[in-house]
Formats: sequence, structure tokens, C-alpha cells
Amino acid sequence: MKVYFRPMTINSLKRKFKTYFFVQYFALGTGPYLPVFLVQKQYSGIQIGLLLGTLPIITIMFQPLWSYLSDILGTRRNILLISGLGTAISGLYLGLSDTFIYTFMWSILFAAFWSPIRPISHAILFDSLEKMGEMDKFSLIRLWGSLGFAMATLLIGVLFLGQILVYFAWLAGGSYLVLTGLSLLLPEQKGSTPFPGRKGRRILSGNPRLVMFLVANVFIGATLGVYNNYQAVFLQSLDAKDWLVGVTVSLQALVEVPLMLMVPYLLKRMPTRRIILAGACLLPFRWLLYVIIQRPGWVAPSQLIHGVVVISFYVVGVSYIDRLVGAQWRATGQGLYGTVMDGIGPAIGVYLAGVGFELFGIRSVWGINIILGLIGLGLLWLALRRRDQAADQGSNKPLIW
Repeated sequence: MKVYFRPMTINSLKRKFKTYFFVQYFALGTGPYLPVFLVQKQYSGIQIGLLLGTLPIITIMFQPLWSYLSDILGTRRNILLISGLGTAISGLYLGLSDTFIYTFMWSILFAAFWSPIRPISHAILFDSLEKMGEMDKFSLIRLWGSLGFAMATLLIGVLFLGQILVYFAWLAGGSYLVLTGLSLLLPEQKGSTPFPGRKGRRILSGNPRLVMFLVANVFIGATLGVYNNYQAVFLQSLDAKDWLVGVTVSLQALVEVPLMLMVPYLLKRMPTRRIILAGACLLPFRWLLYVIIQRPGWVAPSQLIHGVVVISFYVVGVSYIDRLVGAQWRATGQGLYGTVMDGIGPAIGVYLAGVGFELFGIRSVWGINIILGLIGLGLLWLALRRRDQAADQGSNKPLIW
């Protein structure tokens, strides 16, 4: 692959991406504490369930649309600027709202503006890595996101959890405002990829492997959505101290860092599909541990499993999608993957978990996750059972059948 950048330019660009992803996931680190924030605002269980269940539905509606527009218009950075600023403003007012109606309205706007940030930033990064000839180095940039998430969840849990009502608005709004400014540092890929015309319509109809992979990840995303929304609540149900909640939530990101450093090595020695299936196999086992655990201190060691899962689905899975769709529809492919992992899956999972939590308590939530995880594992095996050298070896040729 021909290198389009001079070495100094490459190093500078990598630093910009590392900073951007650090702040992006620092902002994302406020998310696990949203349910605690809503509980402390004394909203009812029905109101909280309605709000948390609506957020992924809004993501379903807007994430593919934003991503599709960024591919057609060829202006991904500008869309990141708009979405970042909208997320910052709506996050601020979500935290400052004093009635459920206003909280609900601002949360809808927050989800609508937030939805394209992750898939489009991934697409911009892949564009640059492809020009550098370093497509296998995605994890080395993404690990800075894990560090940002770990720092945010630790700081909030240790310093601000007891006063989350006061600080949530400023933490969410302020971090996304900084992210908006950093968007200006990213390269604009306008005109870098030819528009594929009618062929683009075959992104799903002509790619059954992609469709099956997306369907499987609806169930994987459902379990992770339940986990993100109920982990802090689960720890508090075990009478965990605020500092222990913060340490446990942040630990999941810290264990990702050494694993991400290993990803380029693993990809050279293991097929992509095996890494993805390894994460899927560990998920039901993890939820079984949550059913059994009686003391909050035992939750922390289980975060090692989460590190493997993140590598499988948020690093290797992201790269796998990029290879399935090709450069022409890079943002659209990431948008579709984000829709099932952040939208459709969590919408289903959070709803089912809410019903189980209301009827049977917090441990039923993890029982539901076991079932969803096993379904996802089975569908993933069907999607990945056929060997594909292009996907396993990192080819960026779209796998349109």
C-alpha cells in the first residue's frame, strides 16, 4: 500500500486520532452512570425504563441515516462537528432538566446527535490508516479510547457519584464540547472515495454474510446494552461503596489496553472469525458468574472477560465490517454495525431486562443475558462458519456475493 503522508505527518495525524478517541470515550464514560443519575432524580421505574428503552430506538433511526449521508456527501468531519455540538448542548440540558418531560425530550435529542460519532470517526480513521498502509493498527489507536473511558468512569465513581445530580450535566456537556473542537483536527475525506451509484444498493441484498453477521450481533449488542445499563445498579444492589463502583466499572476498560496492544500480533496468527467467536463464547459464562456472585468484590475479576469481548466486537468486529463493505460505503457499514450493537440490540435487551428486573429482581437480568448470548453465539457461528480468506487476511475488497 502506497504511503500518502510523510513520516512527520503520519505521527502528527496519529497523535490527533489518539487524542480524539481518548476524549470520545471519556465522554462515553458518563453513560454507565445515567441510570444512577435517573434513580437519584427519583423518577419511577416505568419512567426510567421508558427513557433508557427509547435511547437505542432513536439510535436505530438516526445512526444509519447520518452515516449514509456522510458517504454520499463526502463530508464526514462536518457531520462530526454538527453531531458533537448537538450532543454537548443536549447533554447539558438533559442533566439540568428538572422534570421528566424535559429530561425525556433532551435525551431524545442527545441520542439523535450522538448516534453518528462512533461510526463516522471509525470511518475517518480507517480512511487514514488505509492511506498509511496500516489497516492492522486500528487497535493501537482505539486503545486510547479505553484509557479515556477508564479515567472517566473511575473519576466519576470515586469523586462524583455521591453528587451525580450536580455534576452529570457538566461532565457530559463539557466533554462532548471538547470533542467537538477536536473534530476540527481530523482530516476531511471529501471526494476521496468515488460514489458507487446503484451498486451501493447491494450492500445488504448482495452480501448475505454481512446480513447474518449483523443479525447475530443484535443479540450480542442486547447483552452488552443490558450490561451497560445495569452494572452500576447491580453493584449498588450488592451494597458496593461508591469508590468500588468506580474502580470496577473503570477496570473493564483498563484490561482492554494490553489486549489491544496484542491485536496486530493476534491477527497475523489467528483467523478473524476465531477471535470474534472467542468473545461470543465467553459472554454467557460471564453472565452466569453475575447470577452466582454475592459479593461486589468478585465482580472486578470478571472484567477480564469484558476485555476479550471488547477486542472481539469493538475492535476486530469493527475491522471485519470494514472489510465486508469496502471503502465506498465505509461509514454506512459502520453505521449499520453501530445500529445493531448500540440500537436494535440494546433496545430489545433493555426492554426484556426491565421486565425481568421489575418481576424477579436484578439477577433475572443476567439470566436473560445468558439466553440472548447463546442465541447470538449460535447465529455468529452460522455467519462465520465458512472460511473467507479476504476477511481473515485483512483484504479491503468488499465481500459482495
